[in-house]
Amino acid sequence: MAEVSNSSPSPAPDAPGNRALNLAPVYRSAILVLTRGFRLGAALLALGLAVAAIKGESLKHSAEDFPDVLPAVFDGKASGIVSLAILCLMATPVATVLVVAVGFFRAGDRRFGAFSLVVLCVLTISISLSLFR
Repeated sequence: MAEVSNSSPSPAPDAPGNRALNLAPVYRSAILVLTRGFRLGAALLALGLAVAAIKGESLKHSAEDFPDVLPAVFDGKASGIVSLAILCLMATPVATVLVVAVGFFRAGDRRFGAFSLVVLCVLTISISLSLFR
């Protein structure tokens, strides 16, 4: 006589539902980094605009040069704070791709981890070219 089992068969390790469960921490981490990076950049931008309005400073048509950003921030210049906000907004996608790559490697998905590293290299090169023009 055949035995009847009430439990459903366990999904294969590569089943779509199981894979989504393994990648849920990657999604949460990416959302967290994007959210916090955007909020920090927006807060810095608002602070820079407020400083410009309070001090009556005019903002430049272009951002500070990369080596001059921190000295301008420490001097209390609005343009330095706005430039720091721009740098923060540029760094947010880079940090997100790095977090996603690490998450893929931890989940055992080497192919998408490698693709993420390629995207990270492209982002890093393009940002470096724009900063050090």
